[in-house]
Amino acid sequence: MATELGIALLGAGTVGAAVARELHLHADRLAQRSGGPLVLRRLAERDPARIRALRLEGVAIGGDAEAAVAAPDVDIVVELLGGLNPAGAALEIALRRGLGAVTANKAVIATSGRRLAALIRPGSGGLAFEASVGAAMPVLAMLRDSLRGDEIRSLTAVINGTTNHVLGRLEAGDALDDAVTDAQRRGFAEADPSSDLDGHDAAQKLCILAWFAMGAEVVPAQVLRRGIRDVTPGDVRAAGRLGCVIRLVARAERSAEGLDLSVQPALVPRSGHPLGEVEGADNAILVETDLAGRLLLRGRGAGADAAASAVLSDIVAVARARRDGREVGLPAATGIELIDPEAATTASWLRLRGEGELPPAGELARALEAVGATVERIVPGESTDDLAALIGAAPRASLSRAVRDLGRRDPPMTVVQTMDRLEPLT
Repeated sequence: MATELGIALLGAGTVGAAVARELHLHADRLAQRSGGPLVLRRLAERDPARIRALRLEGVAIGGDAEAAVAAPDVDIVVELLGGLNPAGAALEIALRRGLGAVTANKAVIATSGRRLAALIRPGSGGLAFEASVGAAMPVLAMLRDSLRGDEIRSLTAVINGTTNHVLGRLEAGDALDDAVTDAQRRGFAEADPSSDLDGHDAAQKLCILAWFAMGAEVVPAQVLRRGIRDVTPGDVRAAGRLGCVIRLVARAERSAEGLDLSVQPALVPRSGHPLGEVEGADNAILVETDLAGRLLLRGRGAGADAAASAVLSDIVAVARARRDGREVGLPAATGIELIDPEAATTASWLRLRGEGELPPAGELARALEAVGATVERIVPGESTDDLAALIGAAPRASLSRAVRDLGRRDPPMTVVQTMDRLEPLT
């Protein structure tokens, strides 16, 4: 029978607890799939309540993650601590020791993934992190394996379940604070939801996707990022009058000029675009390629069981690779020319408010076109001083100039909201 492989589990939160449970309950199944027994030998967790809830037997438990990684009976480290430290240091120690490593940590992989990949020892099993993007959705496997002979032109995605849930609650009439509280109660949002609401989580995931899809070595600071804090119930109602919803959309688009990376709230057709149909904590990723055309992957992007599914799959993959004397594959990545976000071309949506009654739609369209915005449609708002305009594809810099110029008109018009928009797919 194959030699046992010892596992050190770092973190016993909701995902870690689910992984520990499955390693015990389905040990025979996991052993069959990974080529031999997998034994949880070490747990690094400082919360006594979490430790008691697991009721583990025969597992060495302590609060020091680095000590668990350094133990001689460990072959694979599973990092589920979250955050940059001590998670990043623990993964580095593991890889330098020649251990296999599994993580769901998008912050570490987005900022240091390529550096960690360079530390992988031959025959160690390598580093796997499918759960870092999309939880149970096997998007990284699809990009790395199924599309390796194709050229990926763009990714357009809803990859943050928390903001998706919050925006859905705004559609139902909740205020932002109430919507966030509901997301926290359901386990979709952390006690501090800033990473989700401000777009950091989605930007980290986008960097990982750009690595696997386009071989781009990028970090979150290079992503044009805007969160959803300034999205109001009025914006949501205005979007609804257009047959649209607002979603936090992550986009990576490659052209001859370079790569455009953005995470922003965007106007999405409720019908006619698959991202407009994504509800609750679901995620969806639309991939456009030269040969395969459009591909859509959709599924649960949040929740302990969904993430645990991906982590366990990675444990099996790393264990098999280690037993075979190899490593799980990671795509190469190089620096890539990034487009200035202001020069990138996008369709957009404006909500306008005037001092008193706004001018007729035709006059307003001419005013917008005079400052470089091609108007496709103007829709009345909830009152006579409120309306929305759909603007055709143009550089973001041109739209910014148009917004400034509208404020200088007599009487002035105030742009109360502006965001990118997605066109219906044909």
